[in-house]
Amino acid sequence: MHRRTLLLSGLAATASGCVPVYRKDDLVNKLDREVIALNQENDRLRASLVTCATEERIPAIYTELKQVMGTFEVEVRRDNDTTIVVVPGTIAFAPGSVRLRAEVDPVFDLLSTALNLHPGLPVMVIGHTDDEAIKGRLKKQYPTNWELSAARAAAVCTSLSSEWGVSPDRFTAAGRGEWHPIADNATAEGREANRRVELVIHPAKDRT
Repeated sequence: MHRRTLLLSGLAATASGCVPVYRKDDLVNKLDREVIALNQENDRLRASLVTCATEERIPAIYTELKQVMGTFEVEVRRDNDTTIVVVPGTIAFAPGSVRLRAEVDPVFDLLSTALNLHPGLPVMVIGHTDDEAIKGRLKKQYPTNWELSAARAAAVCTSLSSEWGVSPDRFTAAGRGEWHPIADNATAEGREANRRVELVIHPAKDRT
């Protein structure tokens, strides 16, 4: 009987135009909780977008080269959407020479295959040397390490295009001589590390 009386009283209040009144504090607390929940969801979505954007910037050619170059002394690294392949000079060239060694053929085979799978990517080939001055007969042809490093970069471009089938219009050759060392030239090991060729594979240019 008591429950019936309460129900009838509630219906009578509704019929008369009276509605339950929420306290102001309850409404404020409810809105605060909703705002906090929305902010948390917004933070989660932003973090998800950052993660997706980072994953999308990883070039496919970087992943491919990273996998196949593991058996060689070739470094593959990434700078955002640019892939950098570092070929040691000991693999590519004899000291003081611009003639490519046969030991570099397996590297160029894998590299050219990857490049031809991604034909829209331009490549800058950069030669580096140690700081030892050019000597002997070689000095007449390459007065400084700049000329030698540029000639080595050009030799790599020529080989990849003429012998391995990569389109030559994708290449730019550059020489930086001794001026960008990655190790101490005071030691034989450091000089060996500094003699290298870097292939900088840029993202595809916008052709629109």
